Amino acid sequence: MGLLIIAVVTLLVLVTRRLWGRFTGNPLPQVTARPGSGLLTRLGKAKHRPAVRPPKPHGPRPAELTRYDTDVLVVGAGPSGLMTAALLVRQGVKVCVIDANAGPATESRAFAVQARTVELFRGIGLADELLKRGIVTTGIRFHIKGRHVGGLDFDRARAATTPYQFILMAPQSEVEELLLQDLARHGVAVRRGTRLTQLHQTGNAVTATLTDRTVTARYVVGADGAHSTVRQQLGLSFDGDKYGQRYLLADCRVEWPLDHAHFRVFMNGTRIGLFLPLKGAENSRVMVTDFGDPEAPFDLAVLQDELREAMRLPVTLSAPTWTSRYRVHLRGVDSYRRGRGFVVGDAAHIHSPAGGQGMNTGLHDAANLAWKLAAVIHGADPDLLDTYDAERHPAGVRLLKFTDRLYRVAAGLHGWRAWLRDTAGPFLIGRMSAAPIPHRKSFHRLSQLSLGYRPSGINVNELLYSLQGPLAGQRAPDARINSREQVFDLLRDYRLHVLALSRRHLTTAEITETTRALHALGVEAHLVARVEARQDDRVHQADSAQVFEHYGLTEPDSQALYVVRPDGHVAWRCDELDFEACRAFLTTFLSPADDTVQAA
Repeated sequence: MGLLIIAVVTLLVLVTRRLWGRFTGNPLPQVTARPGSGLLTRLGKAKHRPAVRPPKPHGPRPAELTRYDTDVLVVGAGPSGLMTAALLVRQGVKVCVIDANAGPATESRAFAVQARTVELFRGIGLADELLKRGIVTTGIRFHIKGRHVGGLDFDRARAATTPYQFILMAPQSEVEELLLQDLARHGVAVRRGTRLTQLHQTGNAVTATLTDRTVTARYVVGADGAHSTVRQQLGLSFDGDKYGQRYLLADCRVEWPLDHAHFRVFMNGTRIGLFLPLKGAENSRVMVTDFGDPEAPFDLAVLQDELREAMRLPVTLSAPTWTSRYRVHLRGVDSYRRGRGFVVGDAAHIHSPAGGQGMNTGLHDAANLAWKLAAVIHGADPDLLDTYDAERHPAGVRLLKFTDRLYRVAAGLHGWRAWLRDTAGPFLIGRMSAAPIPHRKSFHRLSQLSLGYRPSGINVNELLYSLQGPLAGQRAPDARINSREQVFDLLRDYRLHVLALSRRHLTTAEITETTRALHALGVEAHLVARVEARQDDRVHQADSAQVFEHYGLTEPDSQALYVVRPDGHVAWRCDELDFEACRAFLTTFLSPADDTVQAA
């Protein structure tokens, strides 16, 4: 009875608060990045609507001080470096990509492309081609001592905010080839066999000594892997250590009694085995703990024997296309930036392959950095570049901790701990598999859909009536607008977007006024609304409530403005159509000589 009374009182308080807010026009407290003092401010809370900030004056543009051979020198042509270049050229930035290797990688290497990454590829028009190059797997199955004990089923994840409720098994080599083809269409070719030997920075340029010439650039991006020369030249630390276990890996033909469509993890004492589908029965990846001589030549027969022991299944391996013996490291840089130099991908963080996070995180390093570099090159405040380290360094730390926990539970146990996992695991995993929440939580974590950034000068909630929907810094979700359109159909081409949303039906005069105000902002802008009259070509007419529900428009007359960053995160949110406040915020990304933000 006591609990019922508490629930009723709580409900009455919430309803009264909502009605009072609607009656008085006072918003709920919001997350903000305004300066100030006190505990509430430090936690990002404010009771009153912040005043519109005047634009910050910018210094002289570097282009006026030095002649550059290129705007950005990208060192390394792996996925992170190629994505950085592909995104920069879409912003009208001149790039030069070099790589020490004579040709692109042919090994599969990384394998898992998560939903958030497929969304990134969709934004630049490459998702369909990427999907053709991979295999969709909808979950992970766990086996202990040869017995299937449960797993994660992403069909149960209830991830309505993404079109990609799965893991795409697409080898790194395929991702690289796709990006190389895209760069070629934009007139960019990788300079192969070219090595960076030295970097020198001045106040407005980076001079790079290469094996064949010297290049002067505005900025340099190190995407040159775990042994990054750029990182070393920038003087960034790379702290961490290596795990004790070694592993054998092969991409090969696998003959066994199970299917070739599911990601499987096998645990048996100190042994861990993995099966990853790549090309059906034709080619799969297998990995297993290596207890042999680390100096001995790789032997597929040894890997096969170890797999049989880990899986307790009759497994036959043949026709290997790639084999490797390796040890897992866990390392991260102290900063993602030093002056005019930046690091992305494995140059910034390396970790265990648990969870299939590595390549994805590097690609999103690139997505976070490229638009900021382009904005500053085009004249925005150079302080914008400080937000790259401020946002991606904490994300990298969370990644290292997450993969370390996964690794230690699955593969890092010995003695009584391994025995306890194998004994209690079937019961615990079975109970987890039966409940709906673990499937949903696991998918959102593995897919990186839940990754967001803290409030800052570029992640601002201007005015909130509802705490539903994405807050500034969080990922902008997909949603159905009508039978022909989704929100992701609007957020294309890796550029800044403004979404004006109106659940209240608009008159023709209001549509005219709203579209005029949106056009005056000077960025790619979209009006998603319900209308009083017939269909209007100026409006993406919503015949579904999903777009409003996903974006926090909870009342029949709710309206909101969102600024969405090129990397798909919300930069600014206002639960009113306040175009003047939106214009003031957009000055964060403006050239002082221009009143608009134009993404090339």
